[in-house]
Amino acid sequence: MTGFQYVIKKDQEYKGYPWNILKNGVDLWGGKTKEDYPENEFEIMSEAEYHKMRDEFTNHVCGKWKEVSVDRHNEMLNILPPVKWTKGGFFISEPYVLDICPFHQEYYGQYYEAKFRINTSRDEILRSLDNFINTRS
Repeated sequence: MTGFQYVIKKDQEYKGYPWNILKNGVDLWGGKTKEDYPENEFEIMSEAEYHKMRDEFTNHVCGKWKEVSVDRHNEMLNILPPVKWTKGGFFISEPYVLDICPFHQEYYGQYYEAKFRINTSRDEILRSLDNFINTRS
């Protein structure tokens, strides 16, 4: 057997992080084999299965907007240094998971937050926000 296998804890909230990684059936850090991970607690998946599951998870958490108060917006601005600025918006420097960071936007005097991949374009973010605003009216 070649390639990596990913050990995923079934009840973990963040599906983007593997519990462990196996190479040729042995984990990279402690010498456990896949038989050491009980089936009722862990799932062993191929690299392709893991990447598909991770992409589905990250796509599920990204772009879910909510309106927040100016106090919340300012608190997030001041609690950690932004890692990336856009006009009226910023990514918080601590990732939620993988390359996904909370994003905060002031938009026409209102304040919003959502999670996005750090490389998401400003145009895509604003299209998503416009869609959120227009569909809730």
